Amino acid sequence: MASKILIVDDEPSASDYLRLLLEQDGFEVRATANGVEALIALETNPFELVISDLRMPQMDGLELLSHLKQRWPDLPVIVLTANEGIQDVVQAIHLGALNYLVKPSSPAVVSEAVKKALRLRPGSRSAPPQVHELVGESPAIAEVRHRVVMAARSDVHVMITGDTGTGKELVARAIHTYSPLAGGPFVAHNCALSPPELFESEFFGHRRGSFTGADRDHGGLLRQADGGVLFLDELETMLPAHQAKLLRVLDDGEVRAVGSEKSHRVSVRFLAATNRDPEIMMQERTLREDLYYRLRGIEIRLPTLNERIVDVPLLARHFAGTDGTAFTPDALDALMETTWPGNVRQLRNIVQGAKAAAGEEKIGVGHLSLDSVSWGSRAAASGDASSGSGRDAVPHGLTLRELERRAVEQALADCDGNRTRAAKLLDIDRSTLRRKMQEFGLD
Repeated sequence: MASKILIVDDEPSASDYLRLLLEQDGFEVRATANGVEALIALETNPFELVISDLRMPQMDGLELLSHLKQRWPDLPVIVLTANEGIQDVVQAIHLGALNYLVKPSSPAVVSEAVKKALRLRPGSRSAPPQVHELVGESPAIAEVRHRVVMAARSDVHVMITGDTGTGKELVARAIHTYSPLAGGPFVAHNCALSPPELFESEFFGHRRGSFTGADRDHGGLLRQADGGVLFLDELETMLPAHQAKLLRVLDDGEVRAVGSEKSHRVSVRFLAATNRDPEIMMQERTLREDLYYRLRGIEIRLPTLNERIVDVPLLARHFAGTDGTAFTPDALDALMETTWPGNVRQLRNIVQGAKAAAGEEKIGVGHLSLDSVSWGSRAAASGDASSGSGRDAVPHGLTLRELERRAVEQALADCDGNRTRAAKLLDIDRSTLRRKMQEFGLD
């Protein structure tokens, strides 16, 4: 039996366009002109999907969505919007919309969105996931959990922003884990590690013999992620020309491998992450506005560790494991008094190193390798000479050169050896970092 779809739109041309497309795909379609008519239709007829415009007279799409989620919480809803209506989309997702379509969308995009919405209909949306992966009790991390749940319950693309080491990939994986696409692939890709000349081959794939060295067919990231998620980390490093090619995939879902004349349709949810402010990137023209607004169905900003310093003891115990390893009170005080330029990743590395040094003992201040970050201690930053931890702002007996060497070593360790990210963490350019590494024998 054909699925029944209800269209709600006060523009007859837009409504007729959708109705004809969906009827060609074999669906049974009914169109209404506003939210009031839609509610009356739903009371007397069962529908399996609602596609609703957001801006309508009498009852707009947001008010209709609120009524739908109260009366029929499991009924999937796709909202329609113009490009400038992204704030309304965010609110609609917050209210429970599954996805959105930008007017006008191509027939292929409409068809894919509708089929996916019907395929991913939840059995129940009443029990939100607990998102245990995100450790902490601060208001800042509670807001992140809320947005992760919102993103997991929808099908829109997500933009994740935050400083290096705040846990952007962890958040992306949590969204995927608790979403209806959890059974599909999760493909993570660091854009900073992509040679620009290999972009098309990496993303779209290539045919054997299409260029020198192509000794076999390669499917590409987009086809690997088909039916699931493609996580793009360090989006800020992708060239604008390559962003335009990615935008085309978002628009039409078509992928053509290098050297092939045949296109393949893919269904991929994009989760993108950057450690820079997207607004500044758009002003600098390093991030295309059209790509940003397509990816930012939901935006999740991750707080720095200094913005959630009350979570440090919980995180420290989490990273120490469940084998009974404990901290002395002085050690926990020292961790909370320290600023963390490398954020949660840096805290994790220091705690795990301290655990190895402590052995069977409790982790004390002496086990914590805080010299490399003690110059930025919370007490020093506030001008308070008595931090309570017994440590000076600058360790005794170290020259400026040694402090500089330690800062470079720590940044490289926190960034897993990635020089681009380490340079950003140190607020220097790559050439300066390379020169410092050669000077200190670290290359």
